[in-house]
Amino acid sequence: MPVMVPTWPELGLPDTLAGDNVLAAAHLPIRQLGPAPLVEVWRSSLPVVRAGGFCWNGAVLFGMVSARGSHMEEMTERLYLEIRGAARTAGYPHLLRVWNYVGGINECERDLERYRRFCVGRHAALARLGYAHEQYPAASAVGMRGEGVIVHFLASRAPGVQVENPRQVAAYDYPVEYGPRSPSFSRATVAQWEGGTLIFLAGTSSVVGHETRHPGDVEAQLDETLRNLEKIVAVASSRAGRSATLDDMPVVKTYLRRPADYELVRSRLTARLPRARHLFLEADICRRDLLIEIEGVVRV
Repeated sequence: MPVMVPTWPELGLPDTLAGDNVLAAAHLPIRQLGPAPLVEVWRSSLPVVRAGGFCWNGAVLFGMVSARGSHMEEMTERLYLEIRGAARTAGYPHLLRVWNYVGGINECERDLERYRRFCVGRHAALARLGYAHEQYPAASAVGMRGEGVIVHFLASRAPGVQVENPRQVAAYDYPVEYGPRSPSFSRATVAQWEGGTLIFLAGTSSVVGHETRHPGDVEAQLDETLRNLEKIVAVASSRAGRSATLDDMPVVKTYLRRPADYELVRSRLTARLPRARHLFLEADICRRDLLIEIEGVVRV
């Protein structure tokens, strides 16, 4: 029998994912690669309440906020303050995982890349809210078409434990060459309940130390990304007092900058992780020289 956790991700066709045990369906604002229009759904082991655009089940809350416009820093700061306010009011003050979709992520806005402006706004909000580096949730930020920001988030009543990857410099400690404010996220968040553990993996790419490895080579970037994921899962599961590997991910989400890389990456990744359901998406990555980013949730 699987361990009981309050929520977990699944993939399926849109007409197969209804039911009372659905916490939320994450409708992603980016193009899917592959033959079937799959939907990411967060299942619930507890009764679900829905109100005001948010869904919760007594242990976790799932929500989505968005803003349109061209002032990235101000929009991002406002959205993060809104997230924390809504989550705290509902009784779920601790962010476990955040998914950021940034319009034109690699384009410039007033002489600074939009992703870097996003990082400034996110940092400003978290600083106003009193977050220490060690409290930053696991997160990802990928590009979408158009302007604005869409943020999906999962929050909980109890705090998770943030974990860093020894192969990488913590993102919040990146040198100034990556922007006026370093990215404010952790490589993974470990959430534990009486029935089991979830490890929320941040968006992970071919970065060692703080530098991109293997520019232009998607196969080598895939291998490096998997090495990073293997390491962070080993560290996170050890912190949780559990034993887990990448094979314990029910769903693997892979973002590809170049759709032409889909068949190669799909073949190699599904062979490496045959037990998982895979979702492949076209999206620009936070660095122009990164071709692939992978994320998932390890269920222990």
